[in-house]
Amino acid sequence: MINSVKMYVGWVDLEMFVEGRGTLFFFMIFFFAVYYAIAMLAKQGRKWDLRRLPQLDAIVEGIGRAVELGRPVHFSAGVAQGGPGDPDRLHAYPMLRYIARECAQRDCRLITTVGRSEVYAVLDQIVKEAAITAGKPEWYRAEDVRYLGDDQFVYVGGVMGLLQREKVATNLLFGYWRGALINALEAGRLSGCLQIGGIGRFSGELGIMALGCDYWLVLEELIAASAFLSEDPEQIGTIAAQDYIKYVIIAISIIGALVFTAGIESLYKILIW
Repeated sequence: MINSVKMYVGWVDLEMFVEGRGTLFFFMIFFFAVYYAIAMLAKQGRKWDLRRLPQLDAIVEGIGRAVELGRPVHFSAGVAQGGPGDPDRLHAYPMLRYIARECAQRDCRLITTVGRSEVYAVLDQIVKEAAITAGKPEWYRAEDVRYLGDDQFVYVGGVMGLLQREKVATNLLFGYWRGALINALEAGRLSGCLQIGGIGRFSGELGIMALGCDYWLVLEELIAASAFLSEDPEQIGTIAAQDYIKYVIIAISIIGALVFTAGIESLYKILIW
């Protein structure tokens, strides 16, 4: 039978906590408080500086390479998964906005392929707004935002053909991906593309992305990059809050290791309460 902690602190009845989980509960409350405080500071105008990731510079280099070769850039927000508000796609939107603006400024053709019908209008609007922001609304071409199909293999089959027909110079793959990712990357390699990708969740495709791309953004890197490019204070503040929490976790781990090594039972019991 699971033992519970039988203690009373003020108005909190600690008998409801499973033994060994009380400390985790209060750390969870502390972490939520940190996130809330950072969000409030962001709304009040507080700003945090994020380090610019080298992969973003590689994207600019890839666009410049496409301009020099007179060939287009291809962008994909991933295969069918969820709708326009899917977390993996939300990280891809700022990337597309940044890439489309850079392409428009350099008069580089950008072909955006869509693997989910509900997302087409969102991606099309992002590309159109990026052209206007860059001061070149005539750069936008509706035919260069293409829906290829919801099924992942149908979609990737269309991407493979496009990379070869259009002689794409730079292949940019972000968002949610499944097993067909390896086909898209191999087609890009055969076409001589510079390949840059990013996945925001832990999955088996991370290894494929690392092996097939020249540069890649994985997990927190993609989240941090999308927050950096969005220039949204609340998103940037969230990344800063994660860093503060990591410092706390590292400090607790070091203290716990020292306490356990020293055999100080009273402090050790507090940490595992």
